[in-house]
Amino acid sequence: MAAEDILTTAHPAQARDLTYGVFASEGCEVKPLDEFSAQVVRGSASMTALFGAFAGKNRQHLKYTVQVFAAPDGNGSVVRIDRGNTGAMAGAVGVARARKAFTEWQGRVSAALPR
Repeated sequence: MAAEDILTTAHPAQARDLTYGVFASEGCEVKPLDEFSAQVVRGSASMTALFGAFAGKNRQHLKYTVQVFAAPDGNGSVVRIDRGNTGAMAGAVGVARARKAFTEWQGRVSAALPR
């Protein structure tokens, strides 16, 4: 699985709130794991298992883990987005969609965070 670190000048709590807000605004369910990490889920696992790629782009089950922590140099924070699944349940089309969606989420979160 791929992970992506995004550096920001935001305090960890602000970075967390902005990041969670990006996912929530797009219809994802954000399930906090602790104060600075959460599991983000979009789509339906059962629909994806039953219909594969035919479940549709926005209904394909995707899962991410988001972690926010202080930057090593003490200035700002780091947001790490880690893919929780490959999209393989929806076949080759699902894998390609999952990769594209991951790249899109990285861009949306990065754009929402101050530099």
